[in-house]
Amino acid sequence: MSGKTSTIKDIMIPEKVLVTGGTGYIGSHTVVELLESGYETTIIDNLSNSRIEVLNGIETITGIRPPFEKFDLCDLAKLRNCCRKRTGIRAIAHFAALKAVGESVEKPLEYYSNNLISLMNLLLVMKEFSIPNLVFSSSCTVYGQPDKLPVT
Repeated sequence: MSGKTSTIKDIMIPEKVLVTGGTGYIGSHTVVELLESGYETTIIDNLSNSRIEVLNGIETITGIRPPFEKFDLCDLAKLRNCCRKRTGIRAIAHFAALKAVGESVEKPLEYYSNNLISLMNLLLVMKEFSIPNLVFSSSCTVYGQPDKLPVT
């Protein structure tokens, strides 16, 4: 019998990434890229600005239907439970913030509550579960109308 033999050091073990807001536009595209790059990816989304059918698109593109958890990141108990079930998470890509400028002016407390509490909860579980990496995404709209483009 001929051919290459494998040892344990040759085995590629995918790193685990948790993607919040993973059924939104940027989140779902990130999930596709992560899956196609060999990362094991779990999505958390409350579906307030997206649809569950996005998972079908991710599966069509990648051949993989990533695990999905539907809950709000402001629920610390559910976030902890998710991290307990999905041991070995090495990174979180956070795309689950509210970002509509007009609505944020109409509902500032809802925006502060969602965006700050969800981030603080993520930081807490990162510490508790020894998750070393965070990709934090924010909309450029937080800077208002720029004087020149591209925004630096």
